Amino acid sequence: MREALGKVAGSILRSLFISIVMFVVVFSVITGEFPPDFSRIKKGYQSLQQMAQLSRQIHQQHKILKAQNDSGQAVDDADVEALQELNLKRAELGASLLGEGPLPQTAEVTQLQNQIKELQAQLFRLQDRVNKLEERVK
Repeated sequence: MREALGKVAGSILRSLFISIVMFVVVFSVITGEFPPDFSRIKKGYQSLQQMAQLSRQIHQQHKILKAQNDSGQAVDDADVEALQELNLKRAELGASLLGEGPLPQTAEVTQLQNQIKELQAQLFRLQDRVNKLEERVK
């Protein structure tokens, strides 16, 4: 009995040791540094949690905008901008997970963000007009 427990304990310890070594090797390969910086795990986990929360908020905001659009109501530009801000935050979190810093806030980036917001607002307005025209045809 004692011998069987010893073998089981030895197997568990060997398996645990091999798992730890494999984790360190894989983490080193993924991050590209040895010895690996294990504090990145905690930061990455927190970023993933924030990303999941932002994804839920984006999904809810998108559902609200789609419901407004489907019901024939005009979509507010502020709602579209809020959705764009959430998408931008999610992109920045994704970049930080890949080891890149936050997106640089240059004049060109700001101009592009404003153009994207305007294009999205135009898209929602066009969709609203299409829905109204479809209702007239019916």
